[in-house]
Amino acid sequence: MLRYVLRRIGQAAVVIFIVSVVVFMMVHMVPGNVVTVLAGTDPTPEVVEALTKRFGLDQPLPVQYAKWAAGAIQGDLGTSPISGRKVSELIASRMGNTLLLAGAAIVLAAVFGIVVGVVAALRRGGWIDTALTGLNATILSIPNFWFGIIMILVFSVWLRLLPSGGFRGFEREGLSALRYLVMPAIALSMDSGAMIARLVRASVLDELSRDYVTVARAKGVRGAWLMRKHIARNAAIPVLTVLGLRFGQMLGGAVLIESVFNWPGLGRLTVEAIETRDVVVVQGALLYFVAVYMLINLLIDISYGWFNPRVRASVGGGE
Repeated sequence: MLRYVLRRIGQAAVVIFIVSVVVFMMVHMVPGNVVTVLAGTDPTPEVVEALTKRFGLDQPLPVQYAKWAAGAIQGDLGTSPISGRKVSELIASRMGNTLLLAGAAIVLAAVFGIVVGVVAALRRGGWIDTALTGLNATILSIPNFWFGIIMILVFSVWLRLLPSGGFRGFEREGLSALRYLVMPAIALSMDSGAMIARLVRASVLDELSRDYVTVARAKGVRGAWLMRKHIARNAAIPVLTVLGLRFGQMLGGAVLIESVFNWPGLGRLTVEAIETRDVVVVQGALLYFVAVYMLINLLIDISYGWFNPRVRASVGGGE
């Protein structure tokens, strides 16, 4: 098992390296840079040259990448030329808000998906199953940000029950800050909840069709005990995978939701950095997203053995 974990860590490191190269090259291929922002609308050649040398943009891209990567390995993602703050500090200042939003959204998605999926599987072929399946299909066909806009219109503009955005943290608002979390968390969780519900339904139905369930029922084993002890655990592996992957995507893919609700998270920070051509912040934020996503994948792989002893035995035997 240890060798397996070490191999997965090595694979993750290689992927992060490759992605960092791709991200660095793509960011530098975008027209415009921080010099065009700081130099003003009508800069002199001397000003442009001075700023270019100041930020090392006159050096070849491989040299620029090598310096940036060397600092990133040591935890130094550089300093933003726009704000003058270290990128690691900027990420840390926004990371908590993104984790809060993604964490609340994945909990809502898991609760909705598991409940709806199990109910639909146990009522297979009935009107409840048909209605829930249709609901899931409808949710999956609509973008998350659209749900956000509709909720703002209904609950903020018409009913005036919830704020439309502008989260300012618990230290300033106390528990009342949770009001700002409700709508963005629900909007971000919609497609994930529907996807998990569909997967849970398919996984439970697959387990219900297996021989051990038929034998257990013939012996008089109660359905609730069978569901809790065997069916749920065996069906949890694909669901666990999707939960982990969706959580990783939420951490890096909540840009639209954070923009709609003016949520001060990493997605919003990345958009602001792109608008100001702050390449250093964009590179650092994207590298952070990739690293977190790879870490989540690694934890999912390791946790497989806990949910299913057959997976644990397979990994141990294969090593």
